[in-house]
Amino acid sequence: MEVFRRRLREARELREVSQKRIGEVIGTSRSAVCYYESGRSMPDMEQIEKIAEFLQVDILWLLGKEHTGLVHREGNRMINLSEEDWKILRAIHSNPDLFNYLLDHTEERIAKISRMIRHQD
Repeated sequence: MEVFRRRLREARELREVSQKRIGEVIGTSRSAVCYYESGRSMPDMEQIEKIAEFLQVDILWLLGKEHTGLVHREGNRMINLSEEDWKILRAIHSNPDLFNYLLDHTEERIAKISRMIRHQD
């Protein structure tokens, strides 16, 4: 249940969807979705399927049975990101200076950061 609650919130926030909207989609209240995200209760399997479809995530990922990351759909393109990729993206997203730094010469700077990270391991 711990993984589900974390991944539900992560996917919902990434898609910029409110708890109320999730509730509408699966036929429940905003407070029920809040309970799911806090780990106080768990939706039934039919609701989990609706959540996964609505948020465009793999149901196995949402339930913590698979380690692949969220699927991001952009037109006809689908990008499957690993958990590690999402950690990196969240770190970039939470640091506006780093984000702005990466906007210029993106590929070159990402390669540089990647080399630095590999040398730390």
